[in-house]
Amino acid sequence: MLDLYEMSSWNRNIEQIRTSIIALKEELEKSQPKDRLECLSKIMQCIEFMKQSNIGWASLLSNPLMANNLDEEALKDIFQKFRDITIQRITNDVDSIDRYMINLISNSGDSQDS
Repeated sequence: MLDLYEMSSWNRNIEQIRTSIIALKEELEKSQPKDRLECLSKIMQCIEFMKQSNIGWASLLSNPLMANNLDEEALKDIFQKFRDITIQRITNDVDSIDRYMINLISNSGDSQDS
């Protein structure tokens, strides 16, 4: 179990993290990139968030002091959400590869030959 100081520190940090995540969500919901550079910037912002989120979850769940405070129901709920997100992400990756990346490789090779 976490002691009272650790729990208080954790709660303060997680509240700050939650607030910044909600602000990012609101920013992304309103975002309408106007050009290629802005599109790239917003895509990278999304990727960076997902990376940091995964690092945070991995850190929390690999810490026995933290993971032991989650009961089986909570872990099953978290797993269900992560599974759904992962399946959606895999579907998106395959679709994007099929639509954009496969042709990008062959097109970039063609331009070098010209």
